[in-house]
Amino acid sequence: MRLWLGLAFASVGLITAAAVYLLVRDSSGKSLTQSSAELAVGRTVRLTDSVSESFPVDVDKTLQGARTDGFDAWVVDRSGRLLTPDMTDSGQRFSALTHQQQALTRALHGKRYEADLPGNLTVIGAPVFTPGNNKVEGAVITRATPPAALRRSIEGLRGDSLTALALAIGAGILIGFAVASLIATRVKRLASSAERMAQGRFDEPLPVGGRDEIGDLARALDAMREALRESFNMLATERDRLSAILDGLTEAVMVVSSDDEVRFSNPSAAPLISGGKPLLALRPALKRAAEQGSAQNAWLRVEDSVYGVQARRVPAERTVLLVARDRTEELRRELAEREFVSNAAHELRNPLAGISGAIEVLRAGAKDDDEAREHFLGRLADDAERMTRLTQSLLTLARVEAGGSSETEVVDVNLAAEEAASAVDPPEGVELTVEAEPELVAAGDPTLLRQVLIGLLTNACKNTPAPGGVTLRARRNNENEVMIEVEDTGTGIPADEQDRVFERFYRGSGSLETEGFGLGLSIARRMVNVMGGQIGVRSTPDNGSTFWVSLQVPQPSPTPVA
Repeated sequence: MRLWLGLAFASVGLITAAAVYLLVRDSSGKSLTQSSAELAVGRTVRLTDSVSESFPVDVDKTLQGARTDGFDAWVVDRSGRLLTPDMTDSGQRFSALTHQQQALTRALHGKRYEADLPGNLTVIGAPVFTPGNNKVEGAVITRATPPAALRRSIEGLRGDSLTALALAIGAGILIGFAVASLIATRVKRLASSAERMAQGRFDEPLPVGGRDEIGDLARALDAMREALRESFNMLATERDRLSAILDGLTEAVMVVSSDDEVRFSNPSAAPLISGGKPLLALRPALKRAAEQGSAQNAWLRVEDSVYGVQARRVPAERTVLLVARDRTEELRRELAEREFVSNAAHELRNPLAGISGAIEVLRAGAKDDDEAREHFLGRLADDAERMTRLTQSLLTLARVEAGGSSETEVVDVNLAAEEAASAVDPPEGVELTVEAEPELVAAGDPTLLRQVLIGLLTNACKNTPAPGGVTLRARRNNENEVMIEVEDTGTGIPADEQDRVFERFYRGSGSLETEGFGLGLSIARRMVNVMGGQIGVRSTPDNGSTFWVSLQVPQPSPTPVA
């Protein structure tokens, strides 16, 4: 840009200087002609006055003094006869003089003749009057060219014009490039500022200077920069807020282009993306949304999970917005609840059937037989007790499920272990021992922990044949964990059943408890979860089982500053 502006200014200076030179040259030529003519007229008038005083005698003598370089004169009488030699000392002939006839005719009629001819040549004819009566006695004809001094002055003026032309061209070029550099520098600064704005850097103000058009442009750009800075700050705030919301969502959110490229996704969508593309199971919904505007599927199986999927087309960006909610746990919980209700109904059906059957037998006449009456009344009592225990277990599980997570407190593990052991009456031939580190505490709930330990000890005693032993151990596993174990010497649990012992109503194949309802371990697991801990089992068939509970070590509360 600087080069082109410099060339433009230099061209303007060159054209201006050339025009001035041509004007000066033409003016100098005209000035030379005009000055030469005026000089010739003046000399001719003076010469005519001198000739009038000596006419017709001494005319040639008068002319001898008047003739100089570039000025020739001739005198003729009233009849047109030449009174002076035809050829002058400079070699000019009167007979060869251009316009001599016109000049002679006009002068003899009493009028002056003047003709400017090419080559700066001037021909003049002036009448000669007799002194006193203004009668034309003859004529003076002159031929004049510019004097050498005048020509030198004009040539010098033309030389000076060429010098001025060269100086004007040089000055025009220098000034043009200087002005072009100044303009280009200011424009370049504006371009650099605009480039910084394009990169998102809006904090640096633009260099605003001058009151010209470039200064106005700089002020307008700076105002635009400030407006863009405020807008981008607002957009950045909204973006961060939206990003925080999307990152905190448990639903998977992704924006997919028409070529199945994921342009945006939140962390929850990571399991549904592979190689920058959505998983194949999602693509039919994406394609349907792109064609029809929207698509949804309440139960879409994606690998080992089930998702509720909603997709909607975004026409402005030619993309599809997909929101997927993991419904695996919901489905599993719903199936578990259905199974729970079904199992609970099944478990209640058996004692109810026994009670109904005993009542019918008693009504049929067995009540009159003492032995039969006592037998069926015993069955009624057993079935009623069974229903009571089942109801209590279901209510306990319901209360724990409804309670969810609770605030933990510091639990004395030694006290909870002693209370749980004293609450369990082991069968004859089974020895129950407690091995706990002194002053052992954990984060949890004393009542829940005692119930968990009573349940684990009861199951261990029931499934340990005599002679055998059940041991309750409690120790600090590391600086952040307390480990509680219930170990028995029973028959153990098959490996394929160990993952299911904590399911509701699961009672195993005979190596586990044979009388209960399959709710004890399920309730224990939920209680441990409520306390923020974990529960599990290690077992080898014929070598007994070890159920363990892991709880966190309580963290010290910060001491308030007085």
